[in-house]
Amino acid sequence: MIFKNRLLKPLLLTLLVAGMFSCSNEEEIKIPENILSKEQYTRVLTDLALAESAANLNIKNVRIEKTDSTYAFDPLKENNISKARYDSSALYYAEHPELYKEVYDEVLKRLSEMQSKRKGVLTDSLKK
Repeated sequence: MIFKNRLLKPLLLTLLVAGMFSCSNEEEIKIPENILSKEQYTRVLTDLALAESAANLNIKNVRIEKTDSTYAFDPLKENNISKARYDSSALYYAEHPELYKEVYDEVLKRLSEMQSKRKGVLTDSLKK
C-alpha cells in the first residue's frame, strides 16, 4: 500500500498542475486600461509599417538628409497616442507573445489586403 501512495501523490500533483495550466490558456487575457487594445495596437503597427515603407522607398525622390522632414507622418500623433503609452504597450505585448502574435498576424493581413488593392488599381490603370 505504501508503494501505491508514493506513486499516487506525484501523479495527482502532476494532473492538478497540468489542469491548472490548461485552464489558464483558454481564458482571455484582460489587457490593462493603460495599454493599447489589440485593435489600437494593430492600427498603430500598421501605420508604422506604412510610414517606414514610404520613407525607405523614397517615393518623393528627396535627398537622404531631408527624408525626416519630407515623410513627417507620425502614426502615434495621427492615432492620438503618447510615446509613453506606445512604449508601455510594446513592452506589455512583448511579455504576452500569444497576444502579440494575434496582433502581428492582423497587421500582416491588413498590409496584404492593402497591397492587393493597390495591385488591382495599378493593373486596372495599365489596362486603360
